Amino acid sequence: MNLILFLVGLVIYASYGIGGMAFLAFSLLTAYVAARFVKGRKWVMILTVAVNAALLVFFKVLPYTKLTLIAPFGVSYYTFQIISYLVDVYRGKYEAERNLFWFALYVTYIPHLFSGPIERYDLMCQSLKDKRRITWQSLSDGGLRALWGAFKIFVISAPAGVLLSHMIADPKKFGEYTGAFALFAMLLYAVQLYANFSGTMDVAIGVSRIWGIGLSENFDAPYFSQSFKEFWRRWHITLGAWLRDYIYIPLGGSRCGKVRRVFNLLVTFFVSGIWHGLHYILWGLINGVFVAVGDKLKTRWKPLNIAGTFCLVTLLWAFFIWPDTVTALTMIGSVFTTFNYGALFAALPTMGLSAGGGIAFGVALILLWLFDLKRETLSAKASAFRPEAKVAIAGALTLAILLFGVYGIGFDFGGFVYTGM
Repeated sequence: MNLILFLVGLVIYASYGIGGMAFLAFSLLTAYVAARFVKGRKWVMILTVAVNAALLVFFKVLPYTKLTLIAPFGVSYYTFQIISYLVDVYRGKYEAERNLFWFALYVTYIPHLFSGPIERYDLMCQSLKDKRRITWQSLSDGGLRALWGAFKIFVISAPAGVLLSHMIADPKKFGEYTGAFALFAMLLYAVQLYANFSGTMDVAIGVSRIWGIGLSENFDAPYFSQSFKEFWRRWHITLGAWLRDYIYIPLGGSRCGKVRRVFNLLVTFFVSGIWHGLHYILWGLINGVFVAVGDKLKTRWKPLNIAGTFCLVTLLWAFFIWPDTVTALTMIGSVFTTFNYGALFAALPTMGLSAGGGIAFGVALILLWLFDLKRETLSAKASAFRPEAKVAIAGALTLAILLFGVYGIGFDFGGFVYTGM
């Protein structure tokens, strides 16, 4: 099974370009060889990490150059995994893997290579090496998780994208969609991004569970956070953990003075911004400032804290919606200066969703909200359901996707900031 997973992964990855395969092979092989000699040789670790980090930065700068080179698919994810592996081996957390196949499978495992989660070698490789077989429990649990992810992608994220594209598809018309339209676009994007990204994670985790492979959870109802600090413990959990363990703590973490602690946070979120792309550096730094503020903005009222955090997070998604920092800041500013809500309500019927589609989208949003509210309880209950109940739920999800999902010609699953980074 592992050999099949490896070969299928290579075929899929190669379909995105042989050039990307060459860069992936270079990073994989340099890390594999360096890890064999890194014990007691700090310079080997620093050099190999620096080379791979430099490649990642190069590919983040690439869109702003005239070069026609295409960045390898998933370079952000496999680079961070390789760096964590090298640093952990150097620190003596575990021994270097001597079998090239296991290390290559860890790096190229296709369900998480395109959009995470960012796995640690010691946790994932043990799961890969264990003897596994497909059981009814793994098939039903994994299948339901994957279908729930597909439901979020096609029934929630994609319809939100239909509405959003009406306002952002044509850069020449950005000026027509300020104020209430800009706020609506940010709210839609908050839904679209979360449903797409967490849905992709559900599919990856579900498919892996069918094969008996455990992947880390990457989301924990982040929009119910009461502060930015809590948000970053719930959103893209494996990225936050990576930044904490390999950037923030090595800089000194919170074990130093207040000024140095803030500096460490800003550096950490500066790296987070670069990891997303050069356009997101300011977004990263603003997040760092809000995390540094911590719980000082919290009130005694939990609903108010959740609403305030959600609103601030949503406003900052402007940097992901519009193509440059100036436009994003302009759109954020227009929310507080242009109150054209009547024009927005009048334009809603022309934004691409039918009345029925809008109702289905709204109902699906409520289901997502309810599920996130009681995620752990509902997941545990679903796992214990009788076979006929699981089949019924799977059928209902499949039917909902077929009837209310947005897909087919024009649907771009890969057109997302977290897909194939």
